[in-house]
Amino acid sequence: MTFRIRFAKYGVVKFIGHLDVMRYFQKVIRRSELPVSYSKGFNPHQIMSFAQPLGVGITSDGEYMEVDFDDEALFAAAGVTPVGSRDVGNGVSVLLWDKKDAPVLEKYVFDGMSAETTEGFEVLEVSLLPPPKPNVHTDKAMSLVNSADYMVSLKDGYSLGFKDEEEFLARFAAFMEQPEIKVIKKSKKNENEVDIKPLVYRSGGPEGFDLSGIAHADEYESGQRVFMKLAAGSIANLRPEPVMEAFCGFIGQEYNPHAFQVHRMMLYLG
Repeated sequence: MTFRIRFAKYGVVKFIGHLDVMRYFQKVIRRSELPVSYSKGFNPHQIMSFAQPLGVGITSDGEYMEVDFDDEALFAAAGVTPVGSRDVGNGVSVLLWDKKDAPVLEKYVFDGMSAETTEGFEVLEVSLLPPPKPNVHTDKAMSLVNSADYMVSLKDGYSLGFKDEEEFLARFAAFMEQPEIKVIKKSKKNENEVDIKPLVYRSGGPEGFDLSGIAHADEYESGQRVFMKLAAGSIANLRPEPVMEAFCGFIGQEYNPHAFQVHRMMLYLG
């Protein structure tokens, strides 16, 4: 059985990379003694996947991971009685549960993981995914990501020449009114000029954005920040950094990547 887990990453742990985050949660699962499922073969590992790795230095309230647990062991540990089983093909069967028992199972996993997380990480939500259907492929969260909300803040000690957030947002709105926003996209073999404007779905002030997604964001006295919904995922993907670099060029300022703090508020799964 698969659980989708939303978690926050904040504080000094924003400087650790994705592989270390993965190892961290593997240890959290082991310490919690939750009955995680392992892959088969000579080098078994926990069946765990992440929706979209977060870049180093970025904080977030909207990270997703999926973890598979041994259904029989988890039912027993949580005190839940299965209501049947289902053959899903290839000689594999899964236990089924009553809908009223889903919150019990979710709370059991939530409590187990929360008890073992440390400062810098917080489990925010645990959702039990529906049992797989016979001979039907189930997409993982990584392949379902289609967009993401971000808040980009100007750090203290840096200036873009604006007196307040109102002026900052007014200039950003003018920037977004351009018919095209061209940036140079670099690959291992060449460089191409691309228009990123179609990948910016929405931008501006906090209106229309879910502000629960900034609970763990760093705060700065400058108060100058911009919110944006960007394309994300395997089909189209845009990071906030190229947007801010293009904006700095638009206002005639040199782009300094250290001047901005990026906070991912939410990932959206299609």
